[in-house]
Amino acid sequence: MKISCVTASYVADLLGYPGQVDWGRASDLIAQAPLLDTIDGMLQRLEPARLDGIEFWFPHIFPGKLTPVLAGEILERLSARTMVCNACAGGVPNPESDPYGAAAVFQTTRLMEAPLIAGHFDPRAIVALGRSCAKYGVYAAFENGGEKDVAEIEAAIAGGNQWIGANIDTGNLAAQGGDPVKAIRILGKRILHVHLKDVSAEGAHDCVEIGKGIVDLNGVMRELKACGYDGWLSIEIETVDHDPTDEIIASAETVRKFL
Repeated sequence: MKISCVTASYVADLLGYPGQVDWGRASDLIAQAPLLDTIDGMLQRLEPARLDGIEFWFPHIFPGKLTPVLAGEILERLSARTMVCNACAGGVPNPESDPYGAAAVFQTTRLMEAPLIAGHFDPRAIVALGRSCAKYGVYAAFENGGEKDVAEIEAAIAGGNQWIGANIDTGNLAAQGGDPVKAIRILGKRILHVHLKDVSAEGAHDCVEIGKGIVDLNGVMRELKACGYDGWLSIEIETVDHDPTDEIIASAETVRKFL
């Protein structure tokens, strides 16, 4: 397994960490900001974490702004740090009702040479989504959000082809009262990606350093190894009142001890 960080962790960066975040406004600000400057700032802060990759949230590589030249510049910056873009994160539009929107996120993912999109999508679009995945050669991993039980995640990806699987978000599931350890055990080989997140308490979405909240990190890592998972562990610490870099660095060190 390798370690990365989801850039959505920096959702409040351009807002100045006001204590609460309007995700729509934050996304717009990020999309409008100088792309390379924003990415350079995150990469420089994250250097002490010694990450293997970075998972770009779509506002940070906004499809309406990203060009092949800009994508190449970003990939060169990653290569200089012996990193890759291991995934892209964010919502995937329904290819049937919004074909151009769906094409934009898939093409952006290809430009970034990422093998996978980890994010939320409408389970009713899963057949069309599977066709798009096959067309572009990109996997789609369904990220649990409000789901409370692994059965809901299974239902969301049922009917998908070999390009569709699960992106287990440990913190989201724990916040909903679910059991990430059980979910990993049941989903097994259907897990394509992991958002490693910890939260302060059930019912709360306050992200904390990995291992400092209610998620059973020992159990999560044990079950991932037991099911033969050899993919990415993307640390996600979405703080709204302070820069999360210190927690990301500490979390990477903690997770590295399990590898």
